[in-house]
Amino acid sequence: MRPRDLFGVALRVLGVWFIYMAAYAALYVAMKESAMAINSQVSATQDKLLVGFYLALAFILLVLPNHIVALCYGPEKKT
Repeated sequence: MRPRDLFGVALRVLGVWFIYMAAYAALYVAMKESAMAINSQVSATQDKLLVGFYLALAFILLVLPNHIVALCYGPEKKT
């Protein structure tokens, strides 16, 4: 595999990681919304924004990795 291929794989793995992080944060928001006793100084709105950020980042990394690779490495050379 070439470095540009490995970079594309790494972007996709990061996308899956951000989906995991969004699910984790969403579970925490659900616990807050159900009035469980959680010691936190962060509001539920801030946690919801974090979930949205993680999902947006995951969407970008899973849908557009080829464009990101082309942006970083330049267009692929045909041999």
